[in-house]
Amino acid sequence: MPQLLIELFSEEIPARMQKRAEEDLARAFGEKLKAAGLDPKAVRTFSSPRRLGLVIDDLPAKAADINEEKKGPRVGAPDQALQGF
Repeated sequence: MPQLLIELFSEEIPARMQKRAEEDLARAFGEKLKAAGLDPKAVRTFSSPRRLGLVIDDLPAKAADINEEKKGPRVGAPDQALQGF
């Protein structure tokens, strides 16, 4: 399974803020991956005074197929209906 590594470089991150930043990054990134159909098994984070990082092991190689059906205006509808859609 693929591994994902994200490392963000920044200005000085105070020590009291590093743990919260790690938690926020893991939560936000986990939510976005789940919304995209990728369910990470475990998310590990790390931080230093100038770095914030995230590592995900065993990330699925691709998301599950999703079928979406969207309905729009009928064929030959007036221009106002098409632009409003």
